[in-house]
Amino acid sequence: MFRSLLFAILVLPVALSAQTSADELLAKATNAYAAETYDLAQAYADSAIALNGELPGAHKLRGDIKQRQKNLHGALLDYVIAEKLDDTDPRLFVSRSAIHITEGRLKDAIQDINRALKLDPDDGDAYYNEACANYLGLDNSAALRSLDRALDLKPASADALFLRGVVKGELYKEEDGFEDIEAALKIKPGIVGGDMSAAILLFEMERYDEAIERLTKVITTDSLNLAEAHYYRAECYYGLENKEKACADWRVCGEMGDSQAQYIVRNYCNSEETKIPKKPKRERKSVIEF
Repeated sequence: MFRSLLFAILVLPVALSAQTSADELLAKATNAYAAETYDLAQAYADSAIALNGELPGAHKLRGDIKQRQKNLHGALLDYVIAEKLDDTDPRLFVSRSAIHITEGRLKDAIQDINRALKLDPDDGDAYYNEACANYLGLDNSAALRSLDRALDLKPASADALFLRGVVKGELYKEEDGFEDIEAALKIKPGIVGGDMSAAILLFEMERYDEAIERLTKVITTDSLNLAEAHYYRAECYYGLENKEKACADWRVCGEMGDSQAQYIVRNYCNSEETKIPKKPKRERKSVIEF
């Protein structure tokens, strides 16, 4: 059975090519990509390119498919070919800038974003990518300007709303930032780090009970931010002067290897102190994935 299945996968591009034109295959690849069936989309794209290696849009689409499959090197190779065939497609440079951002080449990302915006000044995704590059480059003011423009063009972009909320929080505009994050989560509830980011801003605004509720949700659903959630829930209990519950969370966090939590356990939890001596200053850790 497995051998037959493997054979079917291997011959699928050939069979598709024999039965369908390149344009039809590209249309099928586009539909499969939109449906997030990326293996099937690549099979159609491979077949289309096998029939016509200069088919407009084919290499760009296959690059996008490969990017979704986390094959970033393969995607870049397709984007190089796509650029040689047509360097007037702004979406090509938006797509390629996303890979540069993921791999930390921020200058290359900005170059591609500028090319995209020169071709299409109203591309909201280009402004969002520009904001991501500026955020990673530690220029929150520039990131905020880019996000405002991105949301002018695409008001329902959950990713842009979320990032703007995080940026506003880091610029000490916690209330506005929280509102953006909540709006983003209504549109896209599964945003990675969404609840954690909202909880941190609730903590910063001293809305401790609400923050505890949100952090408890993170603790039960988000293993990636488990230590941070315990640390901040402890901070909330500390703000409410509940040493017992605060220390319970700090002990868990300390057992996970957090040095600040370990310090607090030694010098506060394991003592008669009512306040933490020389309390460590916690720097926010980004929970955004690019």
